[in-house]
Formats: sequence, C-alpha cells, structure tokens
Amino acid sequence: MAEPTPSPATDPPAGGLTLSAIESGRILIVDDNRVNRHLLMALLERGGFRNVAMAEDGREALERLPQFNPDLILLDLMMPNLDGFEACKQLRADPRYKDLPVLVQSSLSRAEDRARAFEAGATDYVTKPINAVELLSRVKIHLENRALVSNLQLYRQRAETELTLARQMQERLLPTTAQAMQVEADLGIRVCSHFAPSSELGGDYWEMRPDGKGRLVVWLVDFSGHGVGAALNTFRLHAILKPYEVEDFDPAQFLNGVNQRLCPLLPIGQYATILAGVIDPAAGCFFYASAGSTKPMLWAPGDTTPNLGDSSGLPCGIMAQATYENREMAMPAGSRLFLYSDAAIELPISETAVLDEEGLTALVSEYMAEADDGSFLGRLLTSLEARGQFDDDLTAVLISRQR
Repeated sequence: MAEPTPSPATDPPAGGLTLSAIESGRILIVDDNRVNRHLLMALLERGGFRNVAMAEDGREALERLPQFNPDLILLDLMMPNLDGFEACKQLRADPRYKDLPVLVQSSLSRAEDRARAFEAGATDYVTKPINAVELLSRVKIHLENRALVSNLQLYRQRAETELTLARQMQERLLPTTAQAMQVEADLGIRVCSHFAPSSELGGDYWEMRPDGKGRLVVWLVDFSGHGVGAALNTFRLHAILKPYEVEDFDPAQFLNGVNQRLCPLLPIGQYATILAGVIDPAAGCFFYASAGSTKPMLWAPGDTTPNLGDSSGLPCGIMAQATYENREMAMPAGSRLFLYSDAAIELPISETAVLDEEGLTALVSEYMAEADDGSFLGRLLTSLEARGQFDDDLTAVLISRQR
C-alpha cells in the first residue's frame, strides 16, 4: 500500500498557520514501524488533520523537511539508519527549524530517556501505547502555539519593515552630505554630523540653512522621550519649519514662534529642547538662543578646553508665555562649534552615575587637537560608546569655520 503524500498546491507555507486553520497544519510522522505510521495517520485524520506525510527513519525525515515544511513532527526514537535522538539534534542545528514543534512518541519511558530526548531538542513527549485523546490534544496545542508564534513573527516583521521605512524618512529630514559640501564651498563652514536613534526611531532632529547673506543658520531639536511618539513630533516640527524664512533669522524670535506652535500640539509632559543659532563669519561670532538645550561648546585655535555657552531657557511646548533671549559667543576663523543632544551627557557610566557635562568636556578637550573633523567626531563617539550604552537618541554636530 502506497503511503499518501500531500498535494503541494494546497499546502500552506511553513509557519503560515492561523488559529482558524489549525487542521491544515502539516504533520510529519517519523516511525520505522509501518503499522504505527498508519495507525498515527488514521488517528490524525479522525481528529480532522488531513495534511499528513510519513517517513521511515530520521534520515528520510530530514530529507523531506525542505519540500514538505512541516508544522509539527511526530518522532519515534528507536529507528535504524538515523534514530530520533540524532535526527532531532540535526534538525535543531538548522536555523529554519529551531522553533518547529517535535512531539516524541516512544515506548522508552525512563526518566533518563525523556531527559535525553529533551536535550536533543524535543518539544514534548508521549509514551506508547498511544492514547488517542491525549495525542490529538497535544498535537492541537502545539499547532496552536506554532500559529501564535507565526502570527507574532509576521507582526514583528511587518512592524520592523514599517519602522525601517519610517526611519529612512526621518533620516531624509536631516542635512545631506551634498548640502554640507555646498555650505563649505559657499561659506567656508565645514559641517560634520552623526545621528543614531536609541531604538528604530528617534526624537532628535537638526537642520542647517544658509541665509543668503554669508551666514549659516542651524538648529538642533531634542524631543522628550524616544521611539515612535518622539519621531512623530520631529515630523510635525519639520513640516512647521519647512516654509520658515531664515533671511533675517533671529534665534530668540525663532524659539518664541516654535514654542507658540508646539504648546497646543504637544500633550502635557511632552516638550522639546532646542538650540537655534547663526554662524556669522563676518562678525566672527555664534549668535544663538536656547530652550533648555545642552550647552554649546566652542573653541578657537590654541584653546586647550572648550568654552561652554549659556543654555538656560524653558523647553518649547510647556508654557505659551515663555520668552527667549539671544546670546553670543566669539567664533574667529579656525574655530569649532560642537552641538549635541543630551544623550551625550546622560550616558550611564555606572549604576549610579552619568557622564555629565564635566565628563563630556574632558573628552572633547582630549580630542579637540585632532585636525580632521571626521576623526575628531569619530574618536569622540568611539570613546563615548566605550563608556556605556546610550539609552536615548544621540545627535552630534561639529561646525568648523574654515575662513
């Protein structure tokens, strides 16, 4: 009597079970005893499972796996050629089958035999003679679990795909390398940056725009929190600021306007810290205003430590009546300006301590003699990563006045 095989045209894909279609699950019976194989098939068909195939030993079972793609294996242990223990080990060594349920059915009933089976990778164990009710119940439970795992995996894959697309969109909000090269060519201002969200999406956002008068306008935004919610806020703000004219840019007025727009948009508890400023080569200064941002660090040729600017100011989105003031830092030719989000100073370096501004200033001082901007930023970030793991989005922008 020929052993029936399922039709490939009607078989569901591996791991494609749904809870409403458990009976369509693919089951592979592996047993060297022909009578046992057909008895198990009859029990499964009586229980409503029609998608069943058979193999005579472990070797044949492994050969059938790629084509049949079972959702569950009923595995005997004592078989010729390749026994169930070794077949299970080889199956688990293949990443494709690491989650495949393996229900052992064996006449071996000693505790050490069970332990050996589970060590080889078995999911469950029933002893012969088979109890039909118990077998069908366990088959159903394992197929339901596989369907749940499959649904979770599909959901995760879909979520990861959507988050990847959203992250790509968010990265497109940031200045490009081509824009940085154009700024350097036109204004003699070199810009080097780094952006790394703490998860798939982040709440940091920065932008630079020439004002048409030989100056460079820049702002760095850090929304509270991180992840999807914070990223949505960056999209909101980018849409608000896209038509903003920077020809006569005034940092304090800019922050006043942003605050007025964000207050009705952000729920209680959410806010944005922002530093906005203008690099003016003709005046030799950095003219800026702060809404609770991190302190800008600026140093001129010959300095051994950076000068820290005043960053006091109420974050935007908290109180509509908040006002902001303009401040100024000298920025002669050859100076560098370092802007960063608070992840750099809130980096956990122990269970009870963070890096803080003093620690970051010391690191910047250590590397500020580095002539190449990219090397400076790379060495600084490597040093930060060696000290701890960021639990917030990190943005770092180095702006160098070349002339």
